Amino acid sequence: MLYSFLIYSAEGIHGRLSPEEQKLAFKRHRLLQEKLDERGTFASARLMPVSNAVTLKPTVDQDQKTLVTDGPFADTKEQFVGFYVAEFSNLDEAINMADMISTPYHSIEVRPVSWSRGMLSNLKDD
Repeated sequence: MLYSFLIYSAEGIHGRLSPEEQKLAFKRHRLLQEKLDERGTFASARLMPVSNAVTLKPTVDQDQKTLVTDGPFADTKEQFVGFYVAEFSNLDEAINMADMISTPYHSIEVRPVSWSRGMLSNLKDD
């Protein structure tokens, strides 16, 4: 089954870490990526700051254009900053792999993925 690792932290936290903490974080991500690469296809992304994002808000009137606004503007201190998606045999295996990048300055949500398209679609159970 496909699982996602959704990574949340305070925006800009990486820049506030010491050089040693930054090196350790990158080392952990490289190790996880190497292990995932050995297992097969995976996807990962580090998201740019929310200041670079826009949000599409559909209108009720189909004749009006979709509203594009700056943001998102979430009422939270944690921001969605990146993710991984890969296949694991069960939740425990996914948790063990996600723990490789666990640190005190972010949280990781491990969640099953019900479908995918693109490069991971060959992994999906039909």
